[in-house]
Amino acid sequence: MRVRHESVVPLSAAQTFEMNLDPRYQQAKCAAGGAAGAEVTVTRSGSTAVVVTRRSLLPHGFPALIRKFIPSGLTTTETIRWGGPDARGGRVGELEVDMRPAPVSMTGTITLAPDGPSSARVVLDAEFRAHVPMIGRSLEHLARPIIESTIRAEEDTGAQWAAERAQS
Repeated sequence: MRVRHESVVPLSAAQTFEMNLDPRYQQAKCAAGGAAGAEVTVTRSGSTAVVVTRRSLLPHGFPALIRKFIPSGLTTTETIRWGGPDARGGRVGELEVDMRPAPVSMTGTITLAPDGPSSARVVLDAEFRAHVPMIGRSLEHLARPIIESTIRAEEDTGAQWAAERAQS
């Protein structure tokens, strides 16, 4: 199932990149997305970086079919490998999300590009897959609202983060 989302962050591309590398932002977006707990690791190497976020999610509110696969919840490990900046200051992050013990994963890219002097366009383009014979597509369909809700929570957290920085 394709997952695509586009948003504009009221920070420059460089500031948006730095926001994504800040463990406090990562913790805030995890909490906003309903995580019961989260661990964040950020590793920089020159102009590139890797952000690994592990979230614990409880199954409350998940559809019954999904809860059958994760009765006590799941742990997601989101890894984003950010490349260096292009000539305009944009970047591409390679995204991998592993969700255990559920037999699902998501891979794709996050593109961060300048959208004027003080804003950045962020585009998520990914494939979410349920690796379960015969019912995989049903699981993907049931997971879509959960994924979209998480993306919206992360987008709202970014906007709030930007607003707080603008006031200081």
